[in-house]
Order: sequence, then structure tokens, then C-alpha cells
Amino acid sequence: MPPTATPGCEGGTGRVEAASYPGAIVRQDIPFRVYLPPCYDSSAESYPTLYLLHGKPYDESQWDELGAVEVAEAAIAAGEWPAFLIVMPRQPEPLFSSTDGGPRSYEAEILEGLLPYVERTYRADPVPQGRAIAGISRGGVWALEIGLRNPEVFGAAAALSPALAVNHPRPAYDPFRIVAAGGELPKRIYLGAGETDWARSDTERLAGSLTAAGAEPRLEILPGGHDVEYWTSALQPMMEFLVEDWCGCGATSADILTPLP
Repeated sequence: MPPTATPGCEGGTGRVEAASYPGAIVRQDIPFRVYLPPCYDSSAESYPTLYLLHGKPYDESQWDELGAVEVAEAAIAAGEWPAFLIVMPRQPEPLFSSTDGGPRSYEAEILEGLLPYVERTYRADPVPQGRAIAGISRGGVWALEIGLRNPEVFGAAAALSPALAVNHPRPAYDPFRIVAAGGELPKRIYLGAGETDWARSDTERLAGSLTAAGAEPRLEILPGGHDVEYWTSALQPMMEFLVEDWCGCGATSADILTPLP
């Protein structure tokens, strides 16, 4: 079923706010940006939420600079996509570069710090089907690790140019090992890379592993490399894939998990 637009919000405009939340693992305030869609202030409804993780050495402004907000705003205002929130956090060091998952890692910071704060502060729908996580390069590895390990939290996960080729985690936090171990996965998984992207080979390999495990990932290879050209062109198809199920977000976790053999 295609997404359902928010009635009465076509042609409206949303806004981006700069904010911060108290870190759960890093004991400091951590900046983030949040896109609030048209009609947010005049409605009482809850919204699905897309969490976007930047690459290295960028910060939370990367997604704005690539045009993610403009892509979402245009489609929502035209009535093509349902209204949703976009949360763009800064991934603080040393968690971003020097941890691989689990306790005291950036995974824990997302789950224990950012996500609860967002859902206390904004009208974010607190169900798995109403949450998606995506990332670029090093942020793409984090989006996969967090999404694949926590399907009861995120109903969808996506990665553009995930830096799997230079990722050396402990086995429990390796996306390839997570898939091979069996168990539940998010229903919707999107993988993308540029045609000349150094991350392409392992992105395709992970898509093959997911398919062999019984999942149905979307893999798209577009012109460009590990660069702004590719990431900009990939925003529309990635985001469109992630919002396709957001015509209603009241499902239980049993409805949105893909069982593996």
C-alpha cells in the first residue's frame, strides 16, 4: 500500500530545529537537528521518525547539506509521502569511531540517550514500524549494526556506501555475522552504493547474505563513487523506500519482523 499523505498538509512547510540532548554514555549534551513536518504545530498526531546518521568526518549538518530535508519537504507538501520527523544527531567521539556496538557504544547512546529523549520531547510514534534508521559510510555501518541487532526497535534500516570494507568489529557486532546468526531482522532493508564506490563490493556482498538468509533487501547501485554526487542522488530512492510502509504505524512487532530460517 502506498503511503498516505497527511490530510490538509499539502503545500505547507515544515521547519528544522537545532537542539541537544543529555548524553547517556557520553556525559555531555549532544547536538542534533530535527525536521518537523507541515502541520506539526497544528495537529496532535504522532509521526513516524527517520534517524539519519552522518559519515566521517562530517557532523549532523551533512544530511541538510545533501538535501534530505528538501527531498522530504517536497514530497510531503505534494501529498506524495506521509508527514514524518527526521532526526539528524551528531555522533560523538570516541563512540563514533572507536566502538563497535553493545554496552558503552554508540548503539547504546542511540537506544538509551537519543531515542528516549526524542520520544519524550516530540510526538514521535514509539513503535518499531514508526522508526527507521539510515546512515552514510561509517554512519551506514552504525545504521546497519543498530538496525539489524534491534528489529524490535527499528522496523527499517538503510545504508549508503556503508564502510564495511574497513569495519573490524567483534563478531557480535559485525553485520555479516549478525545476518549469518539467524533470528529476526527489520522488515525493510535498503543498501546502496555508487558504481565506482570502494564500498560497493561489500555492500553487494551483504545484500547477497541477507537474501540467502531469507530477507528481501533492496539493493540499488547508482552513478558516482564514495562521494556527494552519489549520496545526493541516492536520497530520493532510499527515503522513498523507507516511507513506503508509513501509511499507518500501529502494528505490533510481530507484524514488522522478518523471520529467518
